[in-house]
Amino acid sequence: MRERRFKKKRMPRKVYLVICEGETEKVYVEALRRHYRTPVTIKTKVSGNSINKRLVEQYINELGIGSLDDCSVFYIYDADIKCVADKLHTLPGAVILTNPCLELWYVLHTIEHRRQSKSEEIIRILKDSHSVWRGYIKGRLTSEQSTLLTANCRDAINRAENLDWPKNPSSNLMLFIEALENAGNG
Repeated sequence: MRERRFKKKRMPRKVYLVICEGETEKVYVEALRRHYRTPVTIKTKVSGNSINKRLVEQYINELGIGSLDDCSVFYIYDADIKCVADKLHTLPGAVILTNPCLELWYVLHTIEHRRQSKSEEIIRILKDSHSVWRGYIKGRLTSEQSTLLTANCRDAINRAENLDWPKNPSSNLMLFIEALENAGNG
């Protein structure tokens, strides 16, 4: 007689779907994932400026989210294109905007910055802010840059909280970091 095998019940999982504007945001999210090592499954997708509700639903379906699973969606974008930022607020999930660009968030890890700036100026300020940023290439992070970002994260959060979000300059990226910290403590 054959032995009966029963399927093991799958435990519900917590999933963070992070939809990014570009590679710069994706690389940073991956660095955070490696640093926090939470029990949450973190999946990143780069969608550029073509983000819409149908695409978000497609990404969720690709993940195979079950009815018992807990899926949170985060959109990590630059706020320099107002029509895209406005579109994000109509989608389900948490909108994370850095104005004018993600590199401002990197700058806040080492220096205070309160002056309205364009993206090109922020990148120049970043490269001058600390020696690890001198060879910065958009869409990449060296291990030294990742180490600086994780070591000085609390400084960036404190500096960002003193800015007037969503005006230029500002960032609310601390919302995603707090979600990671809470997931690790939960």
